[in-house]
Amino acid sequence: MITYLKRFLLGLCLVIPAMAAPVITEFQASNSTTLSDEDGDRSDWIEIFNPDTTAVDLGGWSLTDAAVFPTKWSFPAGTMLGASEFLVVFASDKNRAVAGSEFHTNFKLSSLGEYLALVAADGVTVVDSYEPSFPVQFEDASFGLQQL
Repeated sequence: MITYLKRFLLGLCLVIPAMAAPVITEFQASNSTTLSDEDGDRSDWIEIFNPDTTAVDLGGWSLTDAAVFPTKWSFPAGTMLGASEFLVVFASDKNRAVAGSEFHTNFKLSSLGEYLALVAADGVTVVDSYEPSFPVQFEDASFGLQQL
């Protein structure tokens, strides 16, 4: 009986694809010419990508630059990130989280390097992170994952 159950569960694992969680694909911690926010400021920015084939609701998910404070800045309810879509969040210290508007965290990124993480809505699960810190960053040079 246990052997059949194991085979059945293994078969399910092979048939049902695993859901891919959103990732921090790129960020810029020293932006002086690359990207302007709605105020015309050249704020730091973080790009999030949904690699899954279905949309994900980022409502309640968080971005943080402090491992001890995983819910430092949270996405508002109803923030949908479509399949294979990107989302830019400005790390400007302006603290704006209004669905349908440009997002701004309540922290800036340090070009000297620091912790950066995307945390699931449970407020505990670190889905993606640069830890213990990302390396020193250079003006107008972004850092992140290589994409094919």
